[in-house]
Amino acid sequence: MEALTLVDMGFLYTETVTSPKHVAGLQIFSTPENYPGNFSRDLFDNLMSQQDIKQPFNQKLKKQMTGQYFWQEDNNIDLSYHVRFAMLPQPGNDNQLISFVEHQHETLLDRNRPLWEMILIDGLADNKFAIYVKVHHAFTDGAKANQLLMAYLSKNAESPMTAFWSVERRQKERTAKSALSLLTDTSKLVTGHVKSIPSLTKLTTKLLFQATNMYKADMPTPFMAPKTPFSVSPKRARRAAMTSLPLARVKTLGRVTGATINDVVVTICDMAIHNYLATHNVVLKKPLVAQMPMSLRDAADTESNNQVAISLVELAYAGERPLERLMTVKESCQKLKSETKLLTKEALTSYTLASQGLAAASELLNLDTILPPMGNVLISNVPGPSKALYMMGAKMDKCFPISVLPPGMSLNITLYSYNGSIHVGLIACRSALPDLSELADYIEDAFAALENEVLDSAIASVAEHINLLSPAELEEDIKQESIDSITDIVNKVGILNPRPEVDIEDSRLCETA
Repeated sequence: MEALTLVDMGFLYTETVTSPKHVAGLQIFSTPENYPGNFSRDLFDNLMSQQDIKQPFNQKLKKQMTGQYFWQEDNNIDLSYHVRFAMLPQPGNDNQLISFVEHQHETLLDRNRPLWEMILIDGLADNKFAIYVKVHHAFTDGAKANQLLMAYLSKNAESPMTAFWSVERRQKERTAKSALSLLTDTSKLVTGHVKSIPSLTKLTTKLLFQATNMYKADMPTPFMAPKTPFSVSPKRARRAAMTSLPLARVKTLGRVTGATINDVVVTICDMAIHNYLATHNVVLKKPLVAQMPMSLRDAADTESNNQVAISLVELAYAGERPLERLMTVKESCQKLKSETKLLTKEALTSYTLASQGLAAASELLNLDTILPPMGNVLISNVPGPSKALYMMGAKMDKCFPISVLPPGMSLNITLYSYNGSIHVGLIACRSALPDLSELADYIEDAFAALENEVLDSAIASVAEHINLLSPAELEEDIKQESIDSITDIVNKVGILNPRPEVDIEDSRLCETA
């Protein structure tokens, strides 16, 4: 048996009926053209025929008297429980798909079985089908889950399909250890945590002084975020929403402004939330605070456990313009990186356990109505494959992450890049954000507003340089011709064209999912 880490067990001990701790993905496929027969049924039969379930999908939980959890192999797995077939009623539209996913995502996984489920969803319009897969967060973090669950996809449409639970994976070699070896390992672990104490103590001191306005640290102090309608502990029912952004154009905004892709998408989310709050007559005097996961996993690491820290990032004030807001978020993210570089992996893990533990305690004791929230929204950005992937000849068109709600918060926005698009999955408490699809629309609008201002500013800057570098005798119409050429190039690629108005009922998911 393999013991779970403290971080892994944290997702088990803080899980309740109203706060499930699983993550999921919704993959949308196009059925191969001219397929002779019922493709979805044939795919399902193929999946069900692969009964050889390998690690880590054949492991279930075992709890010792001490409270320690272990993974142990389950030799009697009922695959028909874990893998199911569902048919949407006609017309099989996007609202029906979202409603189905919302109900699936609010249901706890059975701890007496391996902690994963998959549903093949047929009946979608336009000859499409979907696959919804969820796994417990104690099982793995988002980045590793992406690797595990993409294993049944191929870059070649003609390649045979192997179910992700039947893929042979390289496992870390485990040999029986002597008592001396175990003692040495324990000593190294303790030494690592002891060495992290000075840096962790320094960070804690900074945050405490910041809370009393005696010092300005490079990351926000927990439980100092402004109160919003979704800064509450979630109830059981969920809302989901989805949208997409063009990856190439997001990258362009980053290159023009010297920002990262993460800076750009976080800014877009910040703008969207403020716009959403403004329509509900909520104007914040303080910036929103986002929780942002940071991977601690080494590139060569093959373990499936969680190796992630949660940090806080202060975003921008309500009245800032889009480009100004991007620069504010960029600076905040740079400061966070500088601060976390001073901490070891052990220190970051300890900080995460302490802060998330306090938030979970506040949630369990219903103190969220009294205390300020630790943060307002969790924003995560997971990179995915850059090329199209296939399963038994069916092309995966889109893939949306559907994540977990952290303690004391009712909104999670997770972004996943795939084949030229950034797919945005939003999940929220149904009572706190009943109109979550509006926020998804505001994400599209925020992207358009940021893009327009950044590129307008870039054109103005180029025009100014042309004026400065051009000799006095150069005709004014030649200068204007250069500026018009730049504007024309931008317009031809559609960057400055605003998002067309669409029918919300019919295309909220269809256009963007």
